[in-house]
Amino acid sequence: MCYAVKIDLTRGELETRFGAKFVESDNYKPDSKSSAFSLPLLPVICSENPAEIRLYLWGLIPFWTGDAEKARNIRMKTFNARAESLAEKASYKHVLNKRRCIIPVNGFYEWQTAGKNKIPYFIGLNNEKVFGLAGLYDQWKNPGTGEQINTFTVITTQANPLLEVIHNLKKRMPVILSGSNEKKWLDIHTDPVKEGIFEPYPEQLMFAEKLS
Repeated sequence: MCYAVKIDLTRGELETRFGAKFVESDNYKPDSKSSAFSLPLLPVICSENPAEIRLYLWGLIPFWTGDAEKARNIRMKTFNARAESLAEKASYKHVLNKRRCIIPVNGFYEWQTAGKNKIPYFIGLNNEKVFGLAGLYDQWKNPGTGEQINTFTVITTQANPLLEVIHNLKKRMPVILSGSNEKKWLDIHTDPVKEGIFEPYPEQLMFAEKLS
């Protein structure tokens, strides 16, 4: 799974890397560790306008969610979305070919289970200071206030051999987009399965740092 990421680049670094302009950049707060459970506001590049970097909340609220209480409950269950079942799950199937996004990160955190202990690791790419995770987003309007809430989820896939050892119970990892797959993913007409976008990222291009 993927419940914590590092994204501490400046606005300028993100704009240069992704060739996009920040919107509402004053609310962007670089962070060495953003936990999904704190419902953070993170930068995303959306398929509807890849020339912009926007700030969306982690934890997807489907547009059809009835009220604020249901929205709060469902967000806690949609930090991640399994690639294998996107076309089947009610929360994701309506946005799979409509609302895709990239979540820029420096890396992400996973915990290895060793008996009763949880050992933290930081995972990144060998030659990439920042890279993109594949995600989906949606826009929900609170019927009580009329406020529009923009949210996203991180897509996960089966772990590669490196992550199998670290995320050793569920054996999952986020879908990491290669540079060539970033534009393909944001093209809503692209079939991600046929293009191999959901395949585990090659372990030889990654590193894992054990944290104390």
